[in-house]
Amino acid sequence: MSKKKYILLALLSIAVLAVLVAGVMRWQLKQGRRTPPPPGESATLSDVVIASGLPRGFVVWSSNRHGNHDILKMDLPERRITRLTQHPHTEYFPRIAPNGKAIVFSRSQTPWVSQRNPVPWDVILLDLDNGKERLLAKNGNTPTWSTDGAHVYFQRNSTQFVEINVKTGQERILYTSGTGDVRDGTVLQTPSYSAETGRVAVTLRGAQRTMGIMDLNGKFTPITDGCQLAWSKRGDYLYYIGYGGHMKNALYRYDPKKGKSRLWMDLPGKFSHEYFPKLSNNERYLVIGASSSGHEHDSADYEIFLWQLGTPAADATRLSFHTGNDNWPDVYIYPGRN
Repeated sequence: MSKKKYILLALLSIAVLAVLVAGVMRWQLKQGRRTPPPPGESATLSDVVIASGLPRGFVVWSSNRHGNHDILKMDLPERRITRLTQHPHTEYFPRIAPNGKAIVFSRSQTPWVSQRNPVPWDVILLDLDNGKERLLAKNGNTPTWSTDGAHVYFQRNSTQFVEINVKTGQERILYTSGTGDVRDGTVLQTPSYSAETGRVAVTLRGAQRTMGIMDLNGKFTPITDGCQLAWSKRGDYLYYIGYGGHMKNALYRYDPKKGKSRLWMDLPGKFSHEYFPKLSNNERYLVIGASSSGHEHDSADYEIFLWQLGTPAADATRLSFHTGNDNWPDVYIYPGRN
């Protein structure tokens, strides 16, 4: 073999190896962590900011500060934290019932499952008054409530959108990927249903990568390539995480009538990589997670912030002070003067 051919063959081998390594790295990234992240530690007292003027209510979220991801509750305005679950499996995505008396959340079917794997999860219902749990739906993920609290919606096997009657347990498949404009096998991430509009706000991944609004026949209207799209209670606007802002991400608000988005909020300062936005029940507040550097949803050091709508982003209150992972918060504000 000539020297020239040998060099060409060597270069070709290196190129093929690089492609294979890149493919393996992409595959590993999609699978998420193979082991749980470290629990981290509490911030020093000097880092904790004294907050005044917090509303009366509570926040729930997923945190690994006790060793694995449990569901925690913080009472407001005291900021007193209690541990709602102590199960050895991974738990995340808590959502508060419209009356504030229960939550639903996702629990993994094995001790550790990365949030990048949307399949091996169950939906759990927890009564906040007596602490009793009930398996609401097998093979379900990212649950949300109907506005009247009678039904819960969730994703199943990554491609189905399902409704369940909370009282009777009767299920109804509302949509499956492969119908209408959505390709077969497309992953339906964090679907958010609006009874007011009869449409689903959803992020598509896998066979399609976009984000938009879909009716139950699969007619899909793309918005942008953001994520975590959700409806307001009345269905008059949506909100999501999109590109831009201080640290790559920011919170945006979308007007479905005008078909236009606008920057809604971007935290200043060191924690500004935002994810997990969720409006309060009275839609006067919003909770959101933000990291200072890392991105991975279930391992980076996200902190939880509470923002009163219409106020400057700089006035958002930091609620959590822990170097572990805190993700997917929800907030309930008690009726009355807040």
